[in-house]
Amino acid sequence: MKVLFVFSGIPLYMDALLRKLMGKGVEVITVIPTGNSSSLGKGVQVIGGQQTRYKIIESGEKKTAIGKNSIPALPQIIDVEKPDIFVAGWPYFIQFFLQPSLRKSLRKNKTRFVIREIPFQVPPYGKAISYFKEKPMYNEDMTLLSKGFLFHIKQWGIMQIRRYCYKRADGALAYSSLGKNLIPTYGIREENVFVTYNTGDSETLLCEKERVRQEPSILPVNSRRIIHVGRLVKWKRVDLLIDAFSNVIKEFPDAELVIIGEGPERENLVKLVGDLNIDQKVHFTGSVYDPKTIGAYMNASSIYVLAGMGGLSINDAMTYSLPIICSVCDGTERDLVTHNVNGLYFKENNAIDLSDKIKLLLRDSQLREKMGKASLSVIEEKINLESVSDRYMDAFIKIMR
Repeated sequence: MKVLFVFSGIPLYMDALLRKLMGKGVEVITVIPTGNSSSLGKGVQVIGGQQTRYKIIESGEKKTAIGKNSIPALPQIIDVEKPDIFVAGWPYFIQFFLQPSLRKSLRKNKTRFVIREIPFQVPPYGKAISYFKEKPMYNEDMTLLSKGFLFHIKQWGIMQIRRYCYKRADGALAYSSLGKNLIPTYGIREENVFVTYNTGDSETLLCEKERVRQEPSILPVNSRRIIHVGRLVKWKRVDLLIDAFSNVIKEFPDAELVIIGEGPERENLVKLVGDLNIDQKVHFTGSVYDPKTIGAYMNASSIYVLAGMGGLSINDAMTYSLPIICSVCDGTERDLVTHNVNGLYFKENNAIDLSDKIKLLLRDSQLREKMGKASLSVIEEKINLESVSDRYMDAFIKIMR
C-alpha cells in the first residue's frame, strides 16, 4: 500500500508515526513546501529530509484565491507516484475544491482521497455564528479573529468548501473522538470517519524512562515541582500559569515551576516572573527536544499543567505518570484526561481556579500518585504509537475496500 501525505512540515511526532507505518508495510511518501511554510506555528520543530527513511518531496507553495496555502504541483506528483491513498490536512485538502486538475489526477490514478483533521476551531456545518459566539477564534498571538461581518462571510464560504471536499472524500482521519460527531455534519458518512487519536513517540519515551530512572535526578528532589512543556506563544497561556503559580507559593513556598520551551513570548514571561518577584521559583530551560532530557525533567516533577492550547505534551507527561491539569485545549485532551481520575480541568482563563486545582494536588501526595498511575494506564492501554498506527492501518484498509 502506497500512501502520500501532504504536510506544511514534518514535526517530530509525525515522523515517529510515519516510520511506524513503514514498519507495518506502508510505502510512505510525503510532500512538503520548499522552505518554511507560513502554515506552521511559530517555533514548531520539524525534521530534515536527511533524517528519514521515507521519501520526501519538496515543492513550491503559493496562496490560493481565498488566501490559504497550496502546493500547485500536487497533481503532477500524484501522476508520477500513483499512490493508493492521498492524505491531506488543513489547508491543503481544499485544493480538491479549488484545483480541478487535482481531482482529475486522483480519478485517473484511482487514488483514494482522505482528509486528516483534529478538528480544531471547526464549527458543525451550518452553525458557524452560534459556534464562534460560544467559542471565539484566536490565533497564536491571541488576536481575536472571529469578529465582524466579513469574518462570518468568509467562514460561510470555507464551510461550503469543506462540505464539498468531505462529501467526496473516501475517508476522514480525526485526531480526537469529537470528530466522530462533528465531521459527518459536512456530508461524509459516519462509518468513513476514523478516530486515530494523536501521539508522540511513546515507545522512545517509555524506553528512555527506564534509563532516566536509573540515573541521578536532573534537578534536586522536590515533591512540589510543576512542569509545563510547549512553545512560548501567547495562546499557550504560560502567563496564566505563572499568575496562578504566584498564588500557589503563598501556601507552598517550596513549590517550583519548570517551563520547557522557547518562543516569542519568553522575554515577556521572564519579565512577568520578575515583576511577581518569583524568579527564584520559576526556571526556564529553553527548548528541549531530546526525549531523554524531556523525560528527565518530567521524572523530576509532580504535576503537569497546560494552561492554554496544545495537546501532545499531555501525552508525554502521562507517559511519566504525571497527573494533568488543563482546560480547553485542541480537543485531544478529552480523550486523554478524565476529571478526578488522572487529572483536573480548571475554568478556562481563570488563574484563581487554576491555582486552586494545583494546590488541591499539592496537598495530597496519594492523590497525585493515584492519578499518575491512571495517566500511565491510558498511554499503555489506549493512546500510544502502536495503537495509533494500528488505527491508521485499520482506516487505510477499510478505505481501500
